[in-house]
Amino acid sequence: MEPQERPQAPAELWIRLLRLWAATAAACAVVSFPTSSVFSLRQVEVRGALTLDPQALVRAAGLELGSPLASVDPERVRRGLLRLPRVRQARVEVQWPSRVVVWVQERKPLAVLRLPDRTQAAVDGEAVVLDRGGQEEGLPVILIPAVPWLRPGEVVPAAPVVGLVAELAALPEAERRRVRWVRWLATGDYAVGGWDGVVARVAAGQLQQGLRRAQRVREALRARGVRPAVVDVRFRERAVVEPAP
Repeated sequence: MEPQERPQAPAELWIRLLRLWAATAAACAVVSFPTSSVFSLRQVEVRGALTLDPQALVRAAGLELGSPLASVDPERVRRGLLRLPRVRQARVEVQWPSRVVVWVQERKPLAVLRLPDRTQAAVDGEAVVLDRGGQEEGLPVILIPAVPWLRPGEVVPAAPVVGLVAELAALPEAERRRVRWVRWLATGDYAVGGWDGVVARVAAGQLQQGLRRAQRVREALRARGVRPAVVDVRFRERAVVEPAP
């Protein structure tokens, strides 16, 4: 005769049920803890913002206080920040249990582009358009021909403009502050107006060297009591000067 299975005692059955309940509760806790209110977003810290509104950065990042911290995707937040034209770089760190830290590096306006219709756009040293129509006092104005488009956050779609902006960016700040406006001559070279009212004509691709040479010529002329209107330094051996009236 085969031995019959002994029925489980009530105590053993309860122990097994308690073990099953504990395992289930632990598994549920692992899933629910990261999304519980204990781990919700309570603080967003913005670092590196100089001119940008921190609250505008938080909105662009798509961060909402009270949302589960586990739902914050740092890469998605970073992409949202980089869609702002004035944000050059961004980094995001989730700090448990309730904080997100955002670092940004702003694009700094370097010059203002003025189109034939008199509309303006600020650009940084990489010729990225920062905004349309804004006023940026004290920056060099580049008088440019018509371009296909100017979209904030995108590079100006004109290689000569990009090249000239790069040359301006390479100038030491003290020298760049002397430049009031720049335009192209028919030859493709530059005419550069200074805040002192003197116009320097320099070869394209040689902005810094040309402006320094024109400055030396101006100083030498003024030492003799001559006030120039135009100093043309595109020629290797000589400078052509037009006296002021």
